[in-house]
Amino acid sequence: MNHEISVRPSKYIVCVDDTELSHIALRFACIKAKKRRIQIDLLHVIAPSDMQVLGAVASKVEAEERAQAETLMIKLSNLAYDISGIIPTLWIRSGVPAHEIVAHTMEHHDANMLVLAVAPGSKSGNRVIESLMMQAGEKLLIPMMLVPGNLTDQQMSELG
Repeated sequence: MNHEISVRPSKYIVCVDDTELSHIALRFACIKAKKRRIQIDLLHVIAPSDMQVLGAVASKVEAEERAQAETLMIKLSNLAYDISGIIPTLWIRSGVPAHEIVAHTMEHHDANMLVLAVAPGSKSGNRVIESLMMQAGEKLLIPMMLVPGNLTDQQMSELG
């Protein structure tokens, strides 16, 4: 009789940008992932620009935003490795952040948690989270971990 157990790989999807809050979410996810020996995906969404530019100017702006995003992701990947010893998978998407985050999680069936940091009193960050929460019941099929932006490293270790 064969008693092999199929283990489904799992990972955390961490939404990142160039803010300190993002670093807090990343540190928290890394501590948790290291303890559970699972993978990390870093997801950065390039939001549509408010500028109305055409043609070559638009292409140049998009190329610059992409280059900045790639530089950011390399930096955050190195930080994740330093914290956890895990080499994360890097994802860059373009579009409305909440829509792209949900789409990414739906495409990655091995994800078991979406990790974001939140700052009390933040208007812009809370809009993304509010939009995600509205879609969570309908489309988002994994738990969403909202990491308080004021957690210390000690608190993260205790909670991880």
